[in-house]
Amino acid sequence: MFRKTIYGFTVIAVAVAVAGIGPVLANNSPVSLAAAPARAESVHVPATYESMDTSHDGMVTEKEAMAAMPNLNFKAADTNGDGQLDRVEYLDLQEKIANGTWTNAVPKKEFVKTIEGYDDNPVDVVTKAPKGSLKNPYDPANTTVAAEGRQQYLNHGCNGCHGGNGGGGICPPLNNGVWIYGQSDDTLFRLVSLGSKKLQESGYSRVSPETPALMPQMGGTNVKKAGDLWKIIAWIKSMNAKKSN
Repeated sequence: MFRKTIYGFTVIAVAVAVAGIGPVLANNSPVSLAAAPARAESVHVPATYESMDTSHDGMVTEKEAMAAMPNLNFKAADTNGDGQLDRVEYLDLQEKIANGTWTNAVPKKEFVKTIEGYDDNPVDVVTKAPKGSLKNPYDPANTTVAAEGRQQYLNHGCNGCHGGNGGGGICPPLNNGVWIYGQSDDTLFRLVSLGSKKLQESGYSRVSPETPALMPQMGGTNVKKAGDLWKIIAWIKSMNAKKSN
């Protein structure tokens, strides 16, 4: 406790130090006693995913996650909103805590426009479109689109070859800024839709010296909706944009 006299008036201020409460008296401004949200550095992520999975069913529930990380804002970590913390979300959380980009705040959802031809077969789309004419209707900078694209990437099993976060596995990484056939929307959409063999037969050539295994055709077989593929491409570009910055 300390005492200060201003213009004949006595002001008494009590310094309070309670966990999660940090009132500050500065320039005679009002003091708030509201509990502050947990800071990123106060969230300690377990070393392994399995250590949180106490039910041993391969998935971490909100209850299990909160038991392991009491200061975690679960809704911020549960990016797909399914009420569970999957392995990809766990790895994302672990990486962001490590590099200091975790905010423990729920990301604000941005508007995602409805596009024409969302349900069209990707192979039909590339067959009808002149070479070089395809343009992604989604903006990679839209965080909601990127999050949905990442979920589509997982839904269609792309992580089986390219890794859970696009960092590569038995196939090349998607987040290292290397574009084997170029980074245009048109090229990327055709590459996934047709596979690299048919893409080359259509007149597209490699622009990178990397020589990975051939990309199989995914359009019409695995990825059946053009809109889903455009969102996946938006997510991939959003990752590379962050690294280039």
